[in-house]
Amino acid sequence: MKKILWMTIACVLLFSNSALAHTGLESSTPAQGSTITEKLTEITLKFLTKIEETSTFTLMNSSNEEVDLEGITVNENILTGNVTEKVENGAYQINWKIIGADGHPIEGVIDFVLEAPEEVEAVEPTTEPIDEVEPIESTTEEMDTTLEAEQEKESSNSTVGIIIVLVIILALAAWWMTRRNKK
Repeated sequence: MKKILWMTIACVLLFSNSALAHTGLESSTPAQGSTITEKLTEITLKFLTKIEETSTFTLMNSSNEEVDLEGITVNENILTGNVTEKVENGAYQINWKIIGADGHPIEGVIDFVLEAPEEVEAVEPTTEPIDEVEPIESTTEEMDTTLEAEQEKESSNSTVGIIIVLVIILALAAWWMTRRNKK
């Protein structure tokens, strides 16, 4: 009787986590609360377990308008979609809905901010004449002096580093020798 009781307790403890586990979001690009500083072209959501093919997500702007996405695909535990239209800077929200490996529907939200640099249109060169540029007066002596000072500073920095490493090595060797002599 005790054997059956202990085996039942062991089975409950070993297998209860997998029975109660739900699929969760492992990572995302863009990440929750992040600020994106480059053009947004793709959204990727990675989950802890495999998800069903019917899983999907939407991208909403700050006016609660849906942004067009294309090619939303599921590959094992990764949900990916491409942003097809030009996305303005501002706050955005990814609303995801999946069906996890255990068959339970799960939803979530990812908030992020887009602060990408504005695309600048090419400007045609002007044909106006440029004023004459005044020559810059500099001497090679000044440049040589500056270069020598920089090289001197770099060599002193490396000398200090070498001395520190040698002191550490000597301290370790002394410690090792004293321990060895005590035995």
